Amino acid sequence: MILTVTMNPAIDKIYFVDDYALGEVHRPRETIASPGGKGLNVARVSKLMGEEVWATGPLGGGNGAFIKKGVEALGIVDAFCDIEGETRICINVTDVKSQRCTEVLEGGPVLSEDEVLKQLETFDGLMEKAEVVTISGSLAKGLPSDFYGRLIEKAKAHGIRVILDSSGQAFFGGVQAKPFAIKPNEDEIKQIYSGPVQSLEDKIQAIRYFKSQGIEMPMISLGKDGCLAGLTGGIYKVSIPPVEVVNTVGSGDSFVAGLAVGIRRGLHEEDLLKMATACGTANTQFPQTGYVEEDLVMKYFDQVQVQKIADYGVDS
Repeated sequence: MILTVTMNPAIDKIYFVDDYALGEVHRPRETIASPGGKGLNVARVSKLMGEEVWATGPLGGGNGAFIKKGVEALGIVDAFCDIEGETRICINVTDVKSQRCTEVLEGGPVLSEDEVLKQLETFDGLMEKAEVVTISGSLAKGLPSDFYGRLIEKAKAHGIRVILDSSGQAFFGGVQAKPFAIKPNEDEIKQIYSGPVQSLEDKIQAIRYFKSQGIEMPMISLGKDGCLAGLTGGIYKVSIPPVEVVNTVGSGDSFVAGLAVGIRRGLHEEDLLKMATACGTANTQFPQTGYVEEDLVMKYFDQVQVQKIADYGVDS
């Protein structure tokens, strides 16, 4: 099964408005509320792709109960830990005309020392069942900056591949434990890499660096331009099929889900990238956060282009 870790979950509320402007009153044409946090988006997409999915992380209060109900309705196995604090709400205002998004993200609850230990114990207990682990998003307050690193070490001790998608100190702490895959964007990579990342050659050098550090599949997200990835045979450029975008929120999480699904199904490295990119692209076709349809994913799978652009020694 695929185990998704969301250590700062939320209710995601999206308001779709026309001509959003600061200081004005807006009445959204549509509102969507769903279990959120990056890891729960991963869980949803993985389940929609037909996989067995378990989800873990801290949940509390009425907002936590809403998320549990929503997750269970999707057929995702509830492996959450109850906490005293209230789970947060994150708001996204999407301007339908300009396709620009404005986000307001609550900080979330503070976990006690006992609650932190409970999270670690729960994760330990899931290692006998998990085949792939995804760790996504920020850390709840009260969790140490090396918390993701601890989870990665536990998973690796069981021979389980881990995909890490985070930022800041949480990301830095996790990268030190050498997860199987990372996928920072151009801003996030600056938090874990001291070299320049402006040009394509800069990014290729960064991929080489992370590969040399023991990360098996380092990637750099390029947004609408796809991504770069370090595979066994060299560095590859992945190109996204052309689509008319409806909503980009959750596409990075859908990418992670596709990668986890591909690993679970034993796909070849290049096909892992195709599955991940196809899921990320499919998500852009729906207004919901972290939503795909498998038929559409497989259509895009056949359209994704994966091309080798460099070796690890010299450019090809």
